[in-house]
Amino acid sequence: MPIELTLHWQGRPTRCGRAAILDRLTPLTPRYELAPGGRHTRTATYLDTVDWRLRRRGLVLRHVAGSLVLDGEGGPWRTELPKEPSWPVLADGLAPGEVRDEVSRAMWVRAIAPKLRARTLSREVTVRDAEGRTVAEVVWAESAGVEPVETEPLTHVTVRSPRKRDGERVAQILLTGAEFLPGEARVYDELLTASGLPEERLKPEIAADTPADAAIARALLGFADTIDANVEGTIDDIDTEFLHELRVAVRRTRSLLKIAGDVLPEPAPKGFKWVGALTTPTRDLDVYLLSLPGFARDITVGGPADLEPFQAHLVWERARERRKLVAGLRSKKFRKLLDRWRASLREVAEAGESPVTAAELATDRLHHVAADVLAQAAAITPDSPAEHVHTLRKRCKELRYALEVFRPLCEPEPYKKVLKNLKRLQDVLGAFQDGEVQSEHLRLYAERMLHREDPPAATLLAMGELLSRFIRQQHEARHALGEALEKFLGDKTRDQLDALLPAASCIS
Repeated sequence: MPIELTLHWQGRPTRCGRAAILDRLTPLTPRYELAPGGRHTRTATYLDTVDWRLRRRGLVLRHVAGSLVLDGEGGPWRTELPKEPSWPVLADGLAPGEVRDEVSRAMWVRAIAPKLRARTLSREVTVRDAEGRTVAEVVWAESAGVEPVETEPLTHVTVRSPRKRDGERVAQILLTGAEFLPGEARVYDELLTASGLPEERLKPEIAADTPADAAIARALLGFADTIDANVEGTIDDIDTEFLHELRVAVRRTRSLLKIAGDVLPEPAPKGFKWVGALTTPTRDLDVYLLSLPGFARDITVGGPADLEPFQAHLVWERARERRKLVAGLRSKKFRKLLDRWRASLREVAEAGESPVTAAELATDRLHHVAADVLAQAAAITPDSPAEHVHTLRKRCKELRYALEVFRPLCEPEPYKKVLKNLKRLQDVLGAFQDGEVQSEHLRLYAERMLHREDPPAATLLAMGELLSRFIRQQHEARHALGEALEKFLGDKTRDQLDALLPAASCIS
């Protein structure tokens, strides 16, 4: 049975020189004859999404010698590339083939781009027994990071043999040398570690006795860093999630300022409402365009092609709105807002002069926010106007963000249960919101489309079917809301909220 074993060489690199490798393999010479081959050089570019989605799923994607190669469970997979690729790229921009088929689900809507470029020098050595029979091949490979930083070579020695016993014997002899060790980690993982990747984003340090102003400043500073980290990707339109992450950080900022901004020594800037308004139109269009293929597949009147004119109109609308978005994010107004905000937060985060502790603040604010959510949820009836449902959805988001900020101070088990119940209610509220917002936007987009062009009747019929679906979705969500509220308002939820922080009891 064939076998492949990998060892680590801990000694000095050889640059794959013939004599140097033979010297390192001396333990084999009493038993075997060694025949080294030529030296080879290979450069590989390792690819992943900005949030390392492939690596988290155990996948390694590299561009090497005109091919995309994907390693993972069930692999490897290889796709030859007809031309030199351009990065970053979304899944549908990859060359058709088994690599794209396997990697697209892991990528989701995110683009892949180079994370690491490495150069590998290698030399293969044939191992023969006394009778001249080839018992194994030993591949000596030294890999070094080239970009984003240069790293020292990492040496891996791979023993391959068509017979398990021969391969194991060769590996065991090598392991008698002090500088050979069994290998486990992948070359990619070791190269990442040597390059200081992935960069870990430190969570804000919040302890029970942290001054309240410092705790809130640290959380807000984390949100500001997230906003800043996603600006370039949003401007370059790498993928739609950059804008989404930026918007979520803005929403978290505004919610936390509303909940606990009063503990900061200076009033917060009011520019984040402007950032929210600036980013909304493009994000709404992104959501629509991402959902449209699924909507089109379910069309019963006509077929998916009937929605293509509508899709083309949405693309035109998005291009127009993106010009405004990019101008805003490149403006001095935005940069000044973010830079001054971060500078002021750093001062507060380091000074921490509030007499109130983070634990005391968490007790007070979680109590009030949770009580507000419970009161508004109890007031919702089947006849409540949509505005009241939307207000409840906003309050639920505020509670969710407050829970995330104060998580280090919460009891783990009650926290998990409260979050699970809250997410369940948010899902129903979100479905209600989606149905209403999508139907409103569809009417608006249809009106603009009719002003620009004369769409086919089949397109208008298909859009009418979409409108009917959105309205039905809203009605179904309204029906499901009653049951979701009943569960959320039960004694279990109140007990779990009481248990989050012992001093925050009596939430009613």
